[in-house]
Amino acid sequence: MSATDLALRPRPSVVLTEMRDGTGVLLDLDTKFYFSLNRSGLVAWHALVAAGSAGAGTAALVDALCERFEVGAEQARGDVEALLGELRQEGLVEPVGGEGG
Repeated sequence: MSATDLALRPRPSVVLTEMRDGTGVLLDLDTKFYFSLNRSGLVAWHALVAAGSAGAGTAALVDALCERFEVGAEQARGDVEALLGELRQEGLVEPVGGEGG
């Protein structure tokens, strides 16, 4: 299983502020660093939050993007994998079940 296929969930210390233009900003209250989300990133973040403690994997986020935007699954998968990689690198999400990353 690749890193992007793991079920991920937002870290509890990360809060979202939505902007009027459909984008968002994530703030990690532990580090005080923030991360901006474009519109598709915001949709993906909401899908992560909606999954709750079970987390969400790439497929669920791809489905969310394809449902919200006129985008093919292949393009959405590339975007989701890039986003999840950045979110993991920034420490904004964590694997479900305590797997290391």
